[in-house]
Amino acid sequence: MVFPYPRLEIDWRRNPLLADNVWNAQMAGHPKVLTYNGPDLVHRREVRGAAMRYEHGDDRFEIPRVLSRDEYPFACTVEGGGRSWVGHIPGRENSAQGGMIASFLRQCRIVAGRGDHSRFVVVVSNHPKGRVTNLCKPVCATCRAGCIFS
Repeated sequence: MVFPYPRLEIDWRRNPLLADNVWNAQMAGHPKVLTYNGPDLVHRREVRGAAMRYEHGDDRFEIPRVLSRDEYPFACTVEGGGRSWVGHIPGRENSAQGGMIASFLRQCRIVAGRGDHSRFVVVVSNHPKGRVTNLCKPVCATCRAGCIFS
């Protein structure tokens, strides 16, 4: 099946921790096809404080400030938000991700609110564990059609 959406490639050789987060999220069933929704500044403010803390049992821990919150699906997509996979990566990789996504959206003329013209596929390349082989949960239309992204 030839896939009609632009392809955002995240290369493990260039951004290994970012690629690991996306790879793990997709292997856990998060969608590969995302819908650009524009920046959600309200959502970001609400979750940013909680993102730097976690609890284990009765103990509460702080994430070191040298790390930056990285979520997949991305906060700028319809699929992002409260159920996203959350990892923490160095700020430089997170900044690189923001620039990469912004450049990709501009280059592919992807804008929010334009139906299929707002959609794109996210692919992790050169990951040492191979390509993502798990289907989305729930299974999306592209997974049902047998489309595997490599």
